Amino acid sequence: MFKDFFSVLFLERSSYRFAVGVLLGFAFSIAVILSTVGIMDGFVKTLKLGLKASTGDIYFYSRDGFFEFKGESLDALETLNIDEYTKFVQSEGFVLVNEVSKGVLVKGIEPETFSRVTGISSKLSKGEVRLGIELAKFLKVSVGDQLTVAFGKGNKDLNGLPLLQRFTVSGLVDHGIYPKNMRLMYMDLAELQSILGIENEVNMVSLNIPSARKYDFSKDPDLYTTKVEETIHQLRESLGYKYSVQAFWNEFSTLLSAVKHEKFMIGMILQLIVVISIFNIVAFIIFVNEKRSRELFLFKALGLSQSKMSSAWYKFVFLLWISSCLISIGLVYLFGIGLEHLSIFQLPGDVYKLGTLKISLELTDYLLVFASALVWLLMLSWFSMRRLRLKSVLYGLRKEFA
Repeated sequence: MFKDFFSVLFLERSSYRFAVGVLLGFAFSIAVILSTVGIMDGFVKTLKLGLKASTGDIYFYSRDGFFEFKGESLDALETLNIDEYTKFVQSEGFVLVNEVSKGVLVKGIEPETFSRVTGISSKLSKGEVRLGIELAKFLKVSVGDQLTVAFGKGNKDLNGLPLLQRFTVSGLVDHGIYPKNMRLMYMDLAELQSILGIENEVNMVSLNIPSARKYDFSKDPDLYTTKVEETIHQLRESLGYKYSVQAFWNEFSTLLSAVKHEKFMIGMILQLIVVISIFNIVAFIIFVNEKRSRELFLFKALGLSQSKMSSAWYKFVFLLWISSCLISIGLVYLFGIGLEHLSIFQLPGDVYKLGTLKISLELTDYLLVFASALVWLLMLSWFSMRRLRLKSVLYGLRKEFA
């Protein structure tokens, strides 16, 4: 029966073209919402991955400044079974190359432990530095070039002047985040301690949670975030108020919170696109009923009840919804490829922190968007179906012989 009903709907090519337009419009509106949600989720995920890769899961520092990493601070990590940690000195300076200068954040690291915590390979020898890729582009230097770094510390005779040191660029580092690629510079910990005259002291320690190898942030960020927060709570209790313990995303927490709220608001506003496309579906139903009124009347005259007629329409609407959802998945995939590979979608890193956007969607995102589209579709379709149900067989008879 439904096959015959479907055949009647598309007796003319104009009805077929109208249906295809409605289908593509509805699919595109769903794809727009999915892509918007996916871009914002992808922004958060990519940003957090970059932050995690550059600092580890957790970092802490003394509120009093430099400290020796031993005693209570080291015992606290051992108590919590934390075996992946690295200590480093973080300081500020200026890089000078020819006539170009740039303020940088200098990290004096232990290459082996730092690489184990962050995954960033940082082989360094005395007199060598590694730069963020954007910083290297700004300074117009490459591997093997030399540069001068001004530290905020003079010698004993000229204590008020900066200390100038010359280094060779041994490599470049890509953190995945524009601000870090533009500002970070790495050098050997012992060499930086010697330059600053702080002997065995450090001012920051980074670490990974004990169960870091059991969980994958890229696959289940919510679970991983929960584990990080649990470890932070335990570490704060062990270290006390003297130390400040922060998660890897703390530096951009305000931005991440803003994205979370904007995602909800934009998702609500974009529902209007779905509603408008559904009005096209309603228009198609009304158009077909007027265009094929005689054929539909014959269905009723031959004994097809109004409830079965409505059921056939709802089956058609449901088929339209399923087809639109499937097409929207393909459109989202194409949008994702475009975002990653087309230069027109590249972002100014100094504004958006990332150079490119990626679409990241969970199964729950698809279900939520598809379900909301179905609710709107059924609700608006019901009103048009109700209008059609009110038409009697006598009305169809008059249309037949009008």
